[in-house]
Amino acid sequence: MKSFGLSKRLKLAVCCGLFLCIGLNAPGYAQEDVSDRAQESVRKKTSKEKKRKKRKSGFFYGNAGTGYRWNKGRSEIRLAGFMQLDTRGYFDDPADWGTDNFLLRRIQPSLEIKFNKTYSFFIMPSLGTTPGILDAYFEGQFTKPFNVRLGKFKSPFGLERLQSATALAFNERAFPTNLAPNREIGGQVFGTVLWDTTEYQVGVFYGGVDNSSGLRGSVISSNGNGVDFVVRIFSHPFKQSRLDVLRGLGIGAAYSYGTQQGNAERGESHLPTFLSSGQQLIASYVRGAFADGSRERIGPQLYYHYGPLGVMSEYTVSQQNIKLGPVSDKVTHDAFQFQVSWVLFNGDASFRRIRPDESMTLNNLGSGGAVQVAGRYSELNLDHRAFDHGLFDPDRSIRKAQEWGVGVNWYLNRNVKFQLDYSQTHFTQGDSGGSRPEEKVLFSRMQLAF
Repeated sequence: MKSFGLSKRLKLAVCCGLFLCIGLNAPGYAQEDVSDRAQESVRKKTSKEKKRKKRKSGFFYGNAGTGYRWNKGRSEIRLAGFMQLDTRGYFDDPADWGTDNFLLRRIQPSLEIKFNKTYSFFIMPSLGTTPGILDAYFEGQFTKPFNVRLGKFKSPFGLERLQSATALAFNERAFPTNLAPNREIGGQVFGTVLWDTTEYQVGVFYGGVDNSSGLRGSVISSNGNGVDFVVRIFSHPFKQSRLDVLRGLGIGAAYSYGTQQGNAERGESHLPTFLSSGQQLIASYVRGAFADGSRERIGPQLYYHYGPLGVMSEYTVSQQNIKLGPVSDKVTHDAFQFQVSWVLFNGDASFRRIRPDESMTLNNLGSGGAVQVAGRYSELNLDHRAFDHGLFDPDRSIRKAQEWGVGVNWYLNRNVKFQLDYSQTHFTQGDSGGSRPEEKVLFSRMQLAF
């Protein structure tokens, strides 16, 4: 099969609970962001935010959760979580590829225990359609340049995957996440260096299947059979600049190398499937094909924000050895996305959840919160040689998918968010009569966090 050949294809883009939540307006952060520290904000902290660092012992309650602190505020136990209620409506779909539905997309409570500001334990189960443990890890925060995490958590690779689910501009992540790791069991060292301008993560994991959360068939699992070495570097080269227009630029890259070994038995192939933005199966390997050796990924990525403007882009290439019968092939797929957003009023763009300048609360119903609009283009390309060699069924699997989407997000406050977005995807092949019909989906979401 074809070699990595990154220079040929590099497309790095220029490179009810609702009532209670409206009543909350305490300082804090998105609780899921606790496990997503791999992408820090570069905006300057206000004097009000700096005062929040002085924590006292006792019970606390706010939009970052509720809990108890002791040891002069250096240790704490915190209970938090969030819930997302979605609808999906499919248009121009006479063959019923997609089914209109209402679903509890995510129900994820979390528990975090910190000791003396250095050691912590974090656990976040999923209570959705596939219950299990998403995150469960121990962490030691020793110095800015050196920290350690052990357990099950997000592998430090895909940029949008590392973004909290509570902060996504669209209901579903773009195509690069199909080719990147999700949750895996392992360990990593991480930190910030070079005057706080560059963050790094280096980890070794029990490698999982691409885009797998590791919830298959057990409470906690990695859904894989191999070992992955992962390294990621992300830099804000102008973080210390006096020019605000430059400070929000971040560029980086992630790389992984490892092995996956499956077999021809049903459910033991250790190969991924590929999903559309509407979460429909659009490609899968034929029965009898299985992972057979090395797997390599590379992912350049970019994020930029300045005032209300936010830009995200990433490109991912995944190359894997796959065996069918006596023949083993090296298959290479790639995907990229470019996303741009704009906060119309009452807030600034952020990699994390947007903080409205004036939140809507029971005491401030006159505030409109913050409103964000977003647009996205995303593309997935499956290796044509995999079709030529019979690893995909062309009547059931697409060769290429091109998606564009638009959306609007309304942050009433840090606890309540409403989303509405539209996605349209064009497919190349994937149907016995030629190409699979375009997928047109209207999404909505109500998000409650505490």
